[in-house]
Formats: sequence, structure tokens, C-alpha cells
Amino acid sequence: MTATVPDRLPKISRRRPPRAVWAAGAVTALASTADNFVLFVLLWAAQPQGWSAAQTAVVVLALRLPTLATGVLLGRAVDRWGGRRLILLDLIGRAVLLLLLVLVSSPADKLPVLPVLVLGGLCGALAPASYAGVRWLVPRMVSSAELGRANAVVALGDQLPLMLGAAVAGPALALLGAATSMVLPAGMLLLAAALTVALPRHVPAPPWTAGDDHRPPSTADRDATRRLQPRVLAIIALSTAYYFAYGPFETASPPFVRDQLGATEGVYSLLWALFGLGALATLAAGPMLSRRLPGVVNAVGALVWGAVMLPITVVHDVPPAAVLFLVGGAIWGPYTTIETSALQRWVSPARHGAVFGLQRSLLSVATPLGAALAALALQEVAPRTVLAVSAGGCALAGALALTSRDLRRTSSA
Repeated sequence: MTATVPDRLPKISRRRPPRAVWAAGAVTALASTADNFVLFVLLWAAQPQGWSAAQTAVVVLALRLPTLATGVLLGRAVDRWGGRRLILLDLIGRAVLLLLLVLVSSPADKLPVLPVLVLGGLCGALAPASYAGVRWLVPRMVSSAELGRANAVVALGDQLPLMLGAAVAGPALALLGAATSMVLPAGMLLLAAALTVALPRHVPAPPWTAGDDHRPPSTADRDATRRLQPRVLAIIALSTAYYFAYGPFETASPPFVRDQLGATEGVYSLLWALFGLGALATLAAGPMLSRRLPGVVNAVGALVWGAVMLPITVVHDVPPAAVLFLVGGAIWGPYTTIETSALQRWVSPARHGAVFGLQRSLLSVATPLGAALAALALQEVAPRTVLAVSAGGCALAGALALTSRDLRRTSSA
């Protein structure tokens, strides 16, 4: 089969990514911060709001499950109409829905479950458009040599929200309450929409995807655009399993902080802010790690993350818990840069939108599904048990991925 990308990867470029890439990173950061903020607020406020464990589980699923139905459709729309238009549709649509949620909330600043389910579900249905749109645009704005650094900029927009969303959620809950605080993520989304004007309207297919010889695509090349290679499916499957196993950490962390650490929302925000800080600290390693055997690197990362976070189950003081969250974030940091660069190189540009829409829909469902199951489990078992199962599951996902020959023998070329 004639390769659709160069067989030999060029050296990593030292050029600074263009301004449009930084704009894409800023859009990603604001949209993801808004998304994380909403989830952190709802998980922390669930108990004070009087929601049952079953209601909390349903809310978590409602926020993400619609993406499973819309991810591929919105990704295909990106392939057809371009990333910028679909990004705007998502950002403005979600901002309007969150403002509606504020308007329908009770005067006592309570979030009624039904509007949260409906409006939150619609937000989840729109979210894949921005994710796929940005990742469709990046390889069309930079050369192959610059791809890793450009994806690191976008990944910065993925990692900052881990810190910012958690850091803002605690003070917002204390000052504004659960319902009124939803004005903040709506504002973030509108600001992201304003920044979208810096993204290009019309961009050609990546010039480096035709190969070094610039020959017209062969029949084998055209066939390759209609199916996904085993390594593509394997790396997406790894992430889906990893994110599913990670999901219970989100649900179990509030009762862990309340019951096992005896702390308040301030510590809850601190732990997740440290997780985000650790991820930012190692983000620069992503371009280098993405060059060879990205599947192996990410599988080992999942395995090590689970092993490192397992001791959290026996921690009863804030300082050691803070250290573990910081180290866990550092291990997590390069993961998305590595995976994104691999998929952009392995998949035909004609299917970038569809593949990233599929990836987003699976990952968006995997984490909340794990979180919802954990919410139900917390009725019967202690938070430390849920955290132990979650950490062990992440390690198991990485170990199983290492058995895949397709991941072990392929570079990102």
C-alpha cells in the first residue's frame, strides 16, 4: 500500500507555532474549562442539592451520552463544511443553553434535575464539533515537522482546564451558588466564540499527506480513506478503556475529600488544580514522545498512572494526597498530544473530522459512564474502594494495550 503520509518523519521543527494555532489552543482551553467547570460544580453540589446517587449518575450520563450519537455526525460535518463554522455552532449553542439553565433555576439557587438533564444533554450533543473542528484545522495550518508542537499548544488548552476549572469551581460555588455560577462557563464559551474569528475560514488539505513523491493517490490510498487501520482502532480503544477506568475518580473525589480527608471544597479545588499543574509541567514532552511508538508510550502511561494513584486509597491527610494528584497529573500530561499526533498522521485527511468526532464521542461517554457507575457504587462501598478499583482499572487498560502487536510495532509515521 502506498503510504498516505511520509514514511520518514522529519525532525521536530523549532519554529514557533503560527498565531492561528495559539488561537485554536485558546478556544480549546476556554471551551474545555467551561465543560470541566460545569461537571465539577454538579458533582460537588449533588449532595447539597439533595440529589440521590441514582439522580447524580443519570445527570453525569446525560451530560455526555448524547455525544455518542452526534460525535461522528458532527465530525463528518466538519469534513464537509470546515472546522471554523462547526466550532462557532457549538460554542454559541452551549452558551445559550447554559444561560437558559440559569433562568429556569429556582429563586433559592437550586438546580432542578429535569432542566439539567435536558439542557446539559443538548450541551453534550454539541461539544464534539469544537473538538473535531480544532483537530481538523491543526494539520492544515502547519507542516508535518511542526505538527507535534502545534498539538502541544492545543493540548495546553486541554490541560489548563484541569487546573482552572477546578480552581474556579470552589470559589464560584461559595460566592454564587450552583445555579448562578453557570453564568461563568457561558461567558467562557462566548469568549471562545469571539476568538474563533482568528481561525482560518478556508484551508487546503495538509500538503504533507501526499507523501514525499507527491504522486496522485493510488486505489489503495483511496481504499485506506474508507476504513480505519487496526492501529487506529487500537489506540482509540486504549483511550476509551483508560478514560472509563479513570471516570470514578471524578465521582469519588468529593466524598473522598469530605469523608477521608475531612476537608471542604477548597481542598477539592486544590487537588484538581494540582493535577492540572502537573499535567502542564510535562506537556512539553509530548512532541518528543509522539515521534516513535506512540501506542506503547500511552499504554505505559496508563499503566504507570494507575500504579501511582493507587496509594491514594490509604491517604488520610491533605499533603500526601496533594503530592499524588500532582504526580498523577504529570504522568497524564503528554497523553493527548501523543494520541492526537498519531491519529493525524495515521488517518487520511479526508476523514480527520469523522475520526476525531468518533474519538470524542467515545471518550466523552467513557469517563461519565465510569463516573456514573461509581456514583451507584458509593451507596454500598467507601470512596477509597472506588478509587482503588479505578486506579487498578487504568493500570489494567495499559497492560492489556501492550499486548497489541499493532501498537507495539508502529511509529507515528
